[in-house]
Amino acid sequence: MKIQSKTKVWFILTFFAIIAIIIIAFFAIRKPFGPNKIKTSYLRGSFSIDYNNLNEVVGDADYVFLGTIANEEGTVYKYTSIIEREDGTTYEVSSPYTNYSVNVLENIKGHLVTDTAIPIQKAGGLSKDGTEYYIYEGDFLPTVGNSYIFFAYAQPDGSLLISGPVSNISIDNVTNNISSLAISTEYENVVNAYKNQIDSGRTRFTSSYETD
Repeated sequence: MKIQSKTKVWFILTFFAIIAIIIIAFFAIRKPFGPNKIKTSYLRGSFSIDYNNLNEVVGDADYVFLGTIANEEGTVYKYTSIIEREDGTTYEVSSPYTNYSVNVLENIKGHLVTDTAIPIQKAGGLSKDGTEYYIYEGDFLPTVGNSYIFFAYAQPDGSLLISGPVSNISIDNVTNNISSLAISTEYENVVNAYKNQIDSGRTRFTSSYETD
């Protein structure tokens, strides 16, 4: 009886040991060792408008529109400068700008083409060395396939820049026929802000993608 009892105990312990090994292996596969996320650094700046006031945000922008990100076109780096360390060595710093193509679903302010995808450039993106993302505090990078309300600034060359702590707002459940907009609080807030916009008086340019 003692032998059978010991055998039973050994069997139970072995069984649970095997189960424990399986569970550990499962989580080891699902959660790779080492860092698996790129960190994000948030930028702060001094601005001429109050980004907490949506009336000012809409009034400052040249174009406000609802659009869906069609594709991400890569990152460019501007305003490169060389920084010298205390030990005399140097390193390069630059500001990332992410290029996208977007399908305009509805114009709220201004008149951009809606029959073809147009390019936009977003201030922010992955650093040149690929170690971290840079984005304005309170802002975020859009995702391909998702819909947003964009606040765009026409540049002297006719391109469109999306920049600032509030440069795109997520809009959920939007289809190509935008039938769900009536129930979107974010959309209604922006439309109301357009009706009550506060013009900042800044110098303005016209987009190359504006309709006639």
